[in-house]
Amino acid sequence: MERHDPMDDIARLGELHASDPEAFERLRKRIIDEAIQSFPEEHRARAFGLQFRIDQELSLCKDPISRMNRMVEIFWEGVQQFEAAIRDPETFAEGKKRKTPGEVISLDARKKSLH
Repeated sequence: MERHDPMDDIARLGELHASDPEAFERLRKRIIDEAIQSFPEEHRARAFGLQFRIDQELSLCKDPISRMNRMVEIFWEGVQQFEAAIRDPETFAEGKKRKTPGEVISLDARKKSLH
C-alpha cells in the first residue's frame, strides 16, 4: 500500500493560494467545516465558536506574515491555557466562571439618562 504524504497536500494548497486565493479560501472553509462536522455532536458548537473567534481575529491581519504570527500567538495562548488547566484544574475552572453577574440596564432607563 502506498503511503500518503501530507506535504503533498500542503504543496497543492500553497499552489492554489498563489493561483486562486478565492478558491483557496472556499476550500479552507470546507476542510474546516468537514473536520468540525466529524467531531462528536456535543463538541461541534464549541468548535464552530472557536473557529469563528479565530477567523475574526485573523481577519484583522493585513498581510500573510501578520496572519501567520497571529495564528502562532493563538496557538501558544491555547497551549498556556491547557498547561494551566493541567497544573491546577480547580483554580483554572474557577477562573473561567463568571464571578459576578452582569448588570442589566433597562432601555427605558437608558433613554431617560440621555435626555
